[in-house]
This record gives sequence, C-alpha cells and structure tokens, in this order.
Amino acid sequence: MNIITIRIVDELEIKKLNFIYRKKNQTTNILSFPFNKFIKVNHKLLGDLILCKNIIEKESLKYKKSLESHWAHITIHGTLHLLGYDHKNNKEANIMEKIENKVMLSLKYKKPHL
Repeated sequence: MNIITIRIVDELEIKKLNFIYRKKNQTTNILSFPFNKFIKVNHKLLGDLILCKNIIEKESLKYKKSLESHWAHITIHGTLHLLGYDHKNNKEANIMEKIENKVMLSLKYKKPHL
C-alpha cells in the first residue's frame, strides 16, 4: 500500500512553503515532497502533496477546464513528482505529459496535454 498525505491550502501558505523549500517567492498550484522510506512491510510513504485551492480554481477558468478535471490533473501531476518524474527539460516534460494523458484518459477525463 502506498500512502500520500494531501493538504489543501490558501495562496499565502503555498507561497510561504514554496519560498522555504524551493527558494521561489511566488505562488504555485501544487508542491510535492517525496519521502520514499519504508515505514512498514508493504507500506510505503510516498510523500506529501500541498495543493492550492484558489490557484487550481483560477487555472480551471483560465484554461477552460472543468474544476473536477483540473483537480484530477494537478493531483496526478504531483503524484508523478512523488514517484520521481520531473519536467526540467523537454524530454522529461514529454514523458510526464504522456503519463498524465494516459492516466487522465483511464479516469474518463480529457487529455490535459495535446
């Protein structure tokens, strides 16, 4: 069993956490903090996801996506970070986007990336 902690925060808190842990003085829609240590046999704590409700809501309007679909996409995106994926370059971004599309389609949502 894999375990993920999810917190939903406001813009002030996510900006503060982004500055403390990533040295970026700006808001973001999600932060992922991987853990990757076995805490029990067959239990793996993957890490924490911190999601900003206000930013996710604004983005869903901006990108003309349903709120439910955008929440799903951002949660999947953060979970992929916990699993070791990143998007620091085009190659990594393409790999991550393909996985996000596949997972979203499996959940009966539209592809977030074209």
